[in-house]
Amino acid sequence: MNTIHYRRGTFFWALILIAIGVIFLEQNFNPTVHPWAIIARYWPVVIIIWGISKLLDYFQARAHPDVARPSLFSGLDVLLLILILILGTAVSHLVLAPWQRWRTEWGIHFSDNGWNNPFLNSYSYTHSIDGSLPPHPHLVVVDRRGDVEVKAGEGTGFSGLVTETIRAASEQDAQKVEQQLKVAIVNKAGHSLIQPDLDAVPGGGGNVRLDITLNVPQSVAADVTTQEGDVLLDGLNGSQTVVSNGGAVHLTNVQGTVVVEKSGGSTSVRQVKGSVQVSGSGGDVEITNVSGPVTVTGEFTGLVRFEQLSQGLQFTSSRTHLTARSIAGKLEMQMGSLEASDIAGPLEVSTSHKDINITAFKQALTISDSGGNIILQAAPPLSGPIVVNSSNGDIELALPPSSGFVVNAASENGQVDSDFQAASLVVHSQGNKPSIEGTYGHGGPTIRLFTTYGTVHLIRAAPAPTTSPAAGEQTRLLRPAIRNSGS
Repeated sequence: MNTIHYRRGTFFWALILIAIGVIFLEQNFNPTVHPWAIIARYWPVVIIIWGISKLLDYFQARAHPDVARPSLFSGLDVLLLILILILGTAVSHLVLAPWQRWRTEWGIHFSDNGWNNPFLNSYSYTHSIDGSLPPHPHLVVVDRRGDVEVKAGEGTGFSGLVTETIRAASEQDAQKVEQQLKVAIVNKAGHSLIQPDLDAVPGGGGNVRLDITLNVPQSVAADVTTQEGDVLLDGLNGSQTVVSNGGAVHLTNVQGTVVVEKSGGSTSVRQVKGSVQVSGSGGDVEITNVSGPVTVTGEFTGLVRFEQLSQGLQFTSSRTHLTARSIAGKLEMQMGSLEASDIAGPLEVSTSHKDINITAFKQALTISDSGGNIILQAAPPLSGPIVVNSSNGDIELALPPSSGFVVNAASENGQVDSDFQAASLVVHSQGNKPSIEGTYGHGGPTIRLFTTYGTVHLIRAAPAPTTSPAAGEQTRLLRPAIRNSGS
């Protein structure tokens, strides 16, 4: 008698290994792929596939009575399921929850020195502080956990509120901790310091949160460091420095240099008369209305937005390098897109896997992109050269009808198309490398466009209407980018 074995367990685990290998391999070709984030979000699929495999084994065995019918679930299967649930849940909380809040996701509270009781009660106490500051004050605030807010006020002194949130088993225990906490400004070594000695209280201050709100003279130069909490600086005239390891940072109405070091959370810098430097990592970034140069370095996964930067921008991340001499309008970036309008000065972009859409530019433009579509619309008069290199993406360039230019455009294994026609402008549409070469009008800026496996389209843009278009009147519009994915 033939013995038939129906086992899909080995096949099931082989599929899991292949899937994991493909995910990590894709990251080598596409930096935007985050394997652990994919595993953390979709790990329950393993249980679903495993269950389907068990059902298939069970019903296949029923079709062969001569084979011993396997059980749907063995004791070893139960233990393996519990292990998968524990590991999957842990990975989801650790990876998907922001690093600075993953302990809260688990409902656990611990200090820097060890684990504390997660079933404590919260008690709040509020104290006012005030005093005087030296003529040119340098304020240093170090808050381990809690929000810090510093606003410009009248006079030469300072005033503020400190809200202490203490987690303790009883109110009596909380009051003991509260009595040991002393928050005041201490003037020493040329600066004024606020740094509560949390290590002096039981548990190293792991159960204490301090929210600090200060009104200070406009001339204050602030240096704020927080580990868990938001920071707000408003209306100050000195140089400002913020080091934040978790919360959001907001700076507005600053006259002086701004330096922000981030690790998580959003960043907003507005109305600064001076230079701005932002580095580290985090979510959304918004920098608007800055008179000095702006430098941003790091990995920011949310919406990155720049507007009205008089002396330009330099942005550097693992996949994008961008330099703009001046931004009169705005520039926005997400994981899979870059959009800009009214770039007053020359712009250089080197990136990958981004759809790029730039309108109303006049100066020189240099773009290098792979895996994204590029749409460009120049504003008259075009006065700078345009150089675009792309792979696996389309290039559309719209120029004013009155433009004069010298063009050299080609697409390897793709197509080319031109709305501009002239005897001095030759379009080769056949072969493996069609091209557009020559001069249009009286000549002018040099245009070089190159892509592989994409289309190069030179568009004759419709002139801007002097009045609102009549009903039914149609104007030619650029095609939108093919993809719109999430710097």
